[in-house]
Amino acid sequence: MIRKLYEKDKDNLMNFLMEEASLNLFIIGDVLNTGFEQDYMELWGEFIGDEIIAVLLRYYNNFIPYYKDGSNVDVEQFKKIIASHKKKKLVSGKYEIVMKFTDALQDVQGSRKFFCELMDKTKLLKENDKFNIKKATVEDANRLSVFLESIEEFNNTGEDRDMLENSIRTKTGRFYFIEDEEGKIVCTAGTSAETKHAAMIVDVATSPQYRNKGLAVNCLSKLCIDTLKDCQGICLFYSNEKAGKIYHGIGFETTGNWMIAAEK
Repeated sequence: MIRKLYEKDKDNLMNFLMEEASLNLFIIGDVLNTGFEQDYMELWGEFIGDEIIAVLLRYYNNFIPYYKDGSNVDVEQFKKIIASHKKKKLVSGKYEIVMKFTDALQDVQGSRKFFCELMDKTKLLKENDKFNIKKATVEDANRLSVFLESIEEFNNTGEDRDMLENSIRTKTGRFYFIEDEEGKIVCTAGTSAETKHAAMIVDVATSPQYRNKGLAVNCLSKLCIDTLKDCQGICLFYSNEKAGKIYHGIGFETTGNWMIAAEK
């Protein structure tokens, strides 16, 4: 049986998700930080008796399905829920799971990513004053959104101004950025789904003409150092080897696979 989840289901849901806490960081963070009563967030669960065996999250237009390997899940019913959402949408999550949901989307474009966790905090770079790294406020949300839209790799991430602003305002995420001499954003890195347990790194981006100058690695290092004052761990995902070398160089290790399938 599949039904919507509510506050009464929280303990049962959290026990289910915490068995693979890193992979479920987005869902865990949204449940702990947002609850069950927001119009931009919905949760459904599949049950056998009182036991949850699968979960589907909608956060704005982003859907995240999750279930354990080998579970006999009603994937078709979950796909109908996703397909009924009228706006342009995407599905993200564990690679093996998302691959079974791509046909719930129209004109789909998929991106496979490597999932990493920060294992060696000593490799993070100490703050370098020459980069003048700034922490974003709510007033910077539109600028950040416009900047990310200008980066080719972020065309189908599902990030938008409302999500950025909500994340900063509710302190469920934070964003740092670097500007050029004219005050234009040229590099950024952020977090999402922050809880006391962990945070997910998102939106690490640099303008093409400013790459290979150390901006991203310094911005990301400061972000991680500050975030670790409030969170026990940090995760991220990446799709290209060059980015992977940067992340591995500051203490991240690959632990799994992630996928984003988005409607064009």
